[in-house]
Amino acid sequence: MNAISKKLILIASTVIPVFASAHPGHGHENPLSPGHYLGNPEHYISLAIGAAALISIWYIVKRVLSKRTR
Repeated sequence: MNAISKKLILIASTVIPVFASAHPGHGHENPLSPGHYLGNPEHYISLAIGAAALISIWYIVKRVLSKRTR
């Protein structure tokens, strides 16, 4: 395994449990609707962190690959 694979596995293993955390019911909207996930901090903070992690990973991989091709 190269260093990038190990870093990606480390990031995934620390981020994925955040999305699996259960919490008691809240709000009046359908729990399966997009409004539920975007309107409750328990969800949208996790979504924002996940999106930031994916964008960061994409940027790092793109940067490493462009350095290797030079």
